Amino acid sequence: MIRIHDLTKSFDDVCAVNHVSLEIEDGIMFGLLGTNGAGKTTLLRMLCGIIEADFGEIRLDGEGDFLSPSCKEKVFYLPDDPYYFPNASIQVMADFFAKQYPDMDAESVSYMAESLNLDMLQPIRTFSKGMKRQAFLILALCSRTKYLFCDEVFDGLDPIATEIMKNLFRQEMKARDFTIIVASHKLGDLEDICGNIAILHKGGVVTAGDFRKQAGNARKFQCVFPLEAKLDALKECPQIVRFHEDARFVTLITRGDTGEIQTLIEEQNPIFVGEVPLNLEEMFITEMEGAGYDIRKVLS
Repeated sequence: MIRIHDLTKSFDDVCAVNHVSLEIEDGIMFGLLGTNGAGKTTLLRMLCGIIEADFGEIRLDGEGDFLSPSCKEKVFYLPDDPYYFPNASIQVMADFFAKQYPDMDAESVSYMAESLNLDMLQPIRTFSKGMKRQAFLILALCSRTKYLFCDEVFDGLDPIATEIMKNLFRQEMKARDFTIIVASHKLGDLEDICGNIAILHKGGVVTAGDFRKQAGNARKFQCVFPLEAKLDALKECPQIVRFHEDARFVTLITRGDTGEIQTLIEEQNPIFVGEVPLNLEEMFITEMEGAGYDIRKVLS
């Protein structure tokens, strides 16, 4: 388990991470969501001991010394632009990481690379951005560390490669004790793989948790009304978190007891009423606006 308490880091006059506290359970994929400059990269670098916090505490399985061999062997950090030796191939980097991580699985590196049509002996510098990302994701997974920290994990990957890597993540998490923290500025990158997500804004945590559970009392209705319908009462109903109208097609996201809302809908003799599931973006919007934030400003 990772415990972060009151973590703070400043660079000159800029507070990059501002009193962040989080608990990340073992065996999950945890998302850090926020715009560039929100503090995601600085937080990840502090988690793996690259930079030191000004204030606060991080404990990795109860340990606070990130320079100890026991901590270093547990963590693989994959930055947005990973370093590799000049003219190094995947094979060279696999041999290098095998010296850092005793459980490195060289056979799996070769197997995964072949499955993705990556040449183990070709210089990585000749790869496209997406191919480099795939190569280092393979190396990260096959290091078989307990923790993997990824910065902009799917940046540069096409949709097919993204789905392949997500499936590899899922398989590894099923097969062993494996915790992944992924940072991204794109909600879509995290939507189908992270249940627990923290939103960072200006260095601080706006909100965090399992939003699918937190939004359990939120509901989404789609309605079609006749042209003569008067919708002012619906728009003003306090239980409605969001109201979107396109001609006579109306989408409502509600919180709490929907009895009054359903009565107001029926009073306008709707042509159609249906309840549909909320997607993760709508869950975020509901949770954030309920806390007094406009998520469009936080994530734009």
